[in-house]
Amino acid sequence: MEKITEDAIRQSIVSTLIETFDAMMSMDLKAVDKNMITGLDENRMVGSIHFAGEVVGTMTFHLTDKFAKAVTVAMLGMETDEIKSNKEIKDVIGELANIVAGNLKTEFLDADLTCVISTPSITSGSDFKIDLANIAPPLMLAFRHNDQFVLVELSAKEEIGAKEDIMSDLSSEVIMEKIAGVDIKNAIINSVIDVFFTMLDMEVEAIQEVPDSFIEEMRTVGSVSFAGEVDGMFNIQVNDNFGKIITASMLGMEVDEIENEEEVYDVIRELSNIIGGNLKSNFVDAGLSCVLSTPSITNGKDFKVSPANIIKPSQFLFSHNDHIIIVEAGVKKDESGSLKEIHEQEKEEEDVHASSLARTTETNDELGQVKNLGLVMDIPLPVTVELGRTKKLINDILKMKPNSVVELEQMEGEPVNILINQTLIAKGFVVVENEKYGIRISEIVSRKERMKSIR
Repeated sequence: MEKITEDAIRQSIVSTLIETFDAMMSMDLKAVDKNMITGLDENRMVGSIHFAGEVVGTMTFHLTDKFAKAVTVAMLGMETDEIKSNKEIKDVIGELANIVAGNLKTEFLDADLTCVISTPSITSGSDFKIDLANIAPPLMLAFRHNDQFVLVELSAKEEIGAKEDIMSDLSSEVIMEKIAGVDIKNAIINSVIDVFFTMLDMEVEAIQEVPDSFIEEMRTVGSVSFAGEVDGMFNIQVNDNFGKIITASMLGMEVDEIENEEEVYDVIRELSNIIGGNLKSNFVDAGLSCVLSTPSITNGKDFKVSPANIIKPSQFLFSHNDHIIIVEAGVKKDESGSLKEIHEQEKEEEDVHASSLARTTETNDELGQVKNLGLVMDIPLPVTVELGRTKKLINDILKMKPNSVVELEQMEGEPVNILINQTLIAKGFVVVENEKYGIRISEIVSRKERMKSIR
C-alpha cells in the first residue's frame, strides 16, 4: 500500500472490533499475538468480504461455532435456546465482518482510495481451508475474549485509477429494475457450457438434479463477488478428482503431471473469474456499474459457502460424463432492514402456523406497540444537512478572517449527509426548487453506518 500505511489499517481493524464487541455485545475483546490462537481448527465460521476499485482484496473474519453462538445471543438479546438455526448466527457474523470492512473502507476513502465492498459470505464447517488470492502479503490480527479467539486476515493491494466502474448516480429503484431485466439463469447456463467447451474441450449439459450415484468428496469452490450497483456472488464447485481433470485439460498435461494443489486452485480461480466476468458483462450491458472481486478458493470436505441473507442464491447443476459441476449465483434484489428487524421478521414467519390464541396475543401486542409509537410521532426533531467536514489546526482557525476559504474533505458532486439528532440517517444531493435549496434523498443508510455516525 502506498497511500495508506499498514499501521493505519491495523489500527482501524483493532479499534473497530474492540469498540463493536464492547458496544454491541458487552464483551471485552483484546488484541493478542496471533501465535496464541487455539481452537480455530474446530467447527468454525468465516465471514468473507471482498474489496474492489482502487483497493482490491479480501478480508476474512474467523471464529469458532461456540463463540459465534455466544456472540449471536449477545447481539440479538436472546437466550441460547431461542436460536432456531445457523442462519441467525451466520447473519450476525456477516454483520460483524461488514462493520469491520465498512470502517476499513472509510479509511481507504479518507486516503483518497475509491473502493466498494461486497456483501459478506459465510463459510461454515469442520473441515476446510480458505486460500486467498496471492496479491499481497496477508495482514493477520488476533483477538481474545476469555478462552475464545477471533482472527482477522486481510490481503489487499492498491489499484490506483480503477474507479470508473464503481461510480454510480442511479437511484436504488432504477438499479433494481435494471437487475430484474438481466436473465441471470440463461447467462450462467450459456456461459458454463461455452467456457467448458471452448477452453477445456468438454461438453457439459445442464441437469435438473444431482444423480443418486454422485458422492460429494473432497471438493474445491471458486468464489467471486459483485460490488458497485450490483451486490452479489458467484461460486463454482467441483470434486477434487474432477478439478485435477479440468486442470490437466486447461494446462495441456496429464493428470499425473500436476505437481500440487495450487495448480488446481489457480485453474478453478480462472474459471470462476471468467464465468463470473461473463455475468458481470450482462449487468454492465444493462447499464449498471459493476466490478468483480479477486477470486478466492475454499477446499475441504465438510463446509458450506453461503451469502448473507439479503442474497438468495439460485443453484445450477451441470454434468460432464459422471462428473458434477455445482454453480450458485445470486444478487441483492431488495433493500433489507437491520439485523434485528430481519430476525424479528423471520421469527414472525416461523410462527405463522401457531395456534389461534397465540396469534391473537401477538396481534394485541403489536397493536399496543403501535399505540405506544403514536405517542412520539409529534415530537419535533432537528434535521441537519452536512455539506462536509475537515480538520484544522488551532493556529489556522485563529488566522481566519472574512473571505477566507475552508476546504472540505467532501468532493464536488458527492452526496451530502442528512442527520437527525447528530445521527446519520440518509444521504442526498442538493437541489434548487422555487429559488429554495433542498435535498433529494438518494439513500437511507444502513445500521452499520448509523453506528459509525454515533461513534
